Amino acid sequence: MRILAASDRFAGGVAKAAATLAQMALVALGVHLAADTMDDRVLTLLLGCQSWADAHLTGSHVALAEKLGVAWDTLVWWPSVPVAPISAGLALVLELVADALLVGSFLLTPRGTELTWSRYRRALSVGAIVTPFALAGVLVAGAWSLAMAAEDVLPHSVVAPWAAGLLGLASLVRMGAPAWSRAVAAMEPPRRWTDGLGPTLVILPVGILAWAHGAPVWGWLP
Repeated sequence: MRILAASDRFAGGVAKAAATLAQMALVALGVHLAADTMDDRVLTLLLGCQSWADAHLTGSHVALAEKLGVAWDTLVWWPSVPVAPISAGLALVLELVADALLVGSFLLTPRGTELTWSRYRRALSVGAIVTPFALAGVLVAGAWSLAMAAEDVLPHSVVAPWAAGLLGLASLVRMGAPAWSRAVAAMEPPRRWTDGLGPTLVILPVGILAWAHGAPVWGWLP
C-alpha cells in the first residue's frame, strides 16, 4: 500500500509539473507571436525620433559645431545610431520581461483559490484590469500558434486544419483556462488603485498585440 501511495504521489507530482510546464510554454508561444511585430513598431518609433531630430535639431547643432570648431557629426550623432539592432534588442527585452511577468502571475500564486466576482471586485486595480486581459490574449495566441505549428507537421489533408484547431482549443481549455483562473483568483485587494501600474506598461502592449495578431477570429471576419 505504501508503494502504491508513493507511486500515486509521484504520478500526481509529475502531472502537475507537466501541466505547469505546458502553461509556461503556452505563454511563451503567445508572447513570441505578439512580439513578432513588436520590433517593427519599435523600429518605426526610433526612425520617427531620428526624423524629428533631423527636422528640428540638425541646423542648430551644425551651427554650434561650427562655433566650437568641431566636426558637425560630433553633435549631430543620431543619424549613425544603429536603430535596427537597438529595436530588435528592445523587443527581445520586452518579450522576456513580459514572459516573466505573465508566467509569474499564475506560477507564483497558490493553487485552489476559488475565482468569484466578489473576490475579483475587491482586487480591482490597474493591474487587476490589465493582467487578465493581457494573459487571456497571450494564452489565446499561444494556443493558436500551437495549432498552426501542428498543422504544418501533419500530413496535408482536409482533416489536418480541424485536427490542429482541436489541439489548439484543447490546450487552451486544459492548460490556458486554469492558468488564467489561477492568476485572477489569487489577486489581492490593492493598497491603492494604481497598484501594478509599472508591469502593466510592459504587458499591456504585449496583450494588445496578442489579441490583434494571435486571435484567429480576425481571419474569419469579412
